Amino acid sequence: MDATSLARHTCKVFVTTVTLIALSTVLSAQAQTQIQTQATNATWPTKPIKFIVGYAAGSATDSTVRFIGEMIQRYTGQSVIVENRPGVDGNIAAEAVARSPADGYTALVSGNSTHATNVHLYSKLSFDPEKDFAPVATFARVPYVLIANPAKIPAKSLKEFVAFAKANPGKLSYGSAAVASRVTIEQLKSQAGFDAVNVNYKASPQAMTDLLGGQIDFYVADIATGMAQVRAGKVVPLGVTVMKRVSNAAEVPTIAEQGYDFFSWLAVWVPAGSPPEAITGMIALINKAMQSDEGQQYLATRGLLDFVGTPDDLHTLQQRDTERWGKVIKAAGMEIH
Repeated sequence: MDATSLARHTCKVFVTTVTLIALSTVLSAQAQTQIQTQATNATWPTKPIKFIVGYAAGSATDSTVRFIGEMIQRYTGQSVIVENRPGVDGNIAAEAVARSPADGYTALVSGNSTHATNVHLYSKLSFDPEKDFAPVATFARVPYVLIANPAKIPAKSLKEFVAFAKANPGKLSYGSAAVASRVTIEQLKSQAGFDAVNVNYKASPQAMTDLLGGQIDFYVADIATGMAQVRAGKVVPLGVTVMKRVSNAAEVPTIAEQGYDFFSWLAVWVPAGSPPEAITGMIALINKAMQSDEGQQYLATRGLLDFVGTPDDLHTLQQRDTERWGKVIKAAGMEIH
């Protein structure tokens, strides 16, 4: 074979190889798509799904799971029911799901409270966060913003706030309308080294009303609620409680310089013993909804952060925060009988 013929032969082999590789890649992608479609459409769901939410209608958790439900219904054609059972830091909803049939069609939507803090706060729970549930997936993080009444606290930054609080030990008061807000402040107090008096509230709107009225001095609010008051000029933002700035509060610095990173996470669980195909299908649909362009836009406009993951990721996070928050709760002497 002369040089010209050899070159032609080599070229043909190369083209054939590239073609086969490309065809293999396409077939592989098609196979993965087919597997995912079968997992999410053919085997599950075959009937309506119910999400039981441990928070009130209109809350960030409620509105987000309703968005997810709408997307799941669009993807599968199956109805999605959202049932709110607020109260006792999510315990009512958690008990309801723990006692539901383990068929993969009833799920709990909650967060750090039912599966990290409540075991330390309540002397007795009617459910076991570990044994009674199978983790499905996280779907969002909820950053908070530390805000202050400017008439009560003359601070424009976290550094100035801590200095003022240290100069007035025990004289400042703060509101807590949920476990998350209370634990946030307790951890910041411990790390920054200042003291302040806690005032408990049943709901965030009551705490915000008293902050604006001067009955309390500072408060940790979810981003959407807090930034609405910041932009109205009624409160001063001192820092967001995550390591990176949040898109809809980009002008507010983080409190990472204090070595502090706190956020609440939202997640889904099903009763223990639920079919693996139901868990796999639910994960795929939740991730698809939250990672879609609509899902990303939804999170950004509400100050939430993308946080999808696997059951193992959720279980690891649950165990980590159970230990981490337990230390804060014990040090602060927090307990609910």
